[in-house]
Amino acid sequence: MKHKKGLTAVAFLVSVFLLASCGRSEESTVEKFYRSLEKGKISEAKGYVSVQVVGLLGDRKLSLALSKESENIRKCGGIKKIEVNLEGSGEIRSGTTKVTFNGDCEPSFQNTKLIKEDGEWKITAGK
Repeated sequence: MKHKKGLTAVAFLVSVFLLASCGRSEESTVEKFYRSLEKGKISEAKGYVSVQVVGLLGDRKLSLALSKESENIRKCGGIKKIEVNLEGSGEIRSGTTKVTFNGDCEPSFQNTKLIKEDGEWKITAGK
């Protein structure tokens, strides 16, 4: 009987862990955005951008800007490290992102703002 209770407890903890990891955290949204750009996956990167930004730039300009950033990351030898520092509560988070590269490029510092759209964190325009 003790063995069965132990398995039940383990199953419960695993279930809680899996449920907690289902939602995309704000920081992981930013990291996945940059990793998509690093791999040249522009369509995937656009999936991490808010409707507001797509509306402001339009799909074509956004794709061109992301392609250019992807090329810059490639020229810098790829991404070594992404550090995201966000603050806020509710549906909005803002802060900074530092991207360090494998090559000789200087680290990139970006102001970062996220908004929750349909339950998912998306990168949005500052201000």
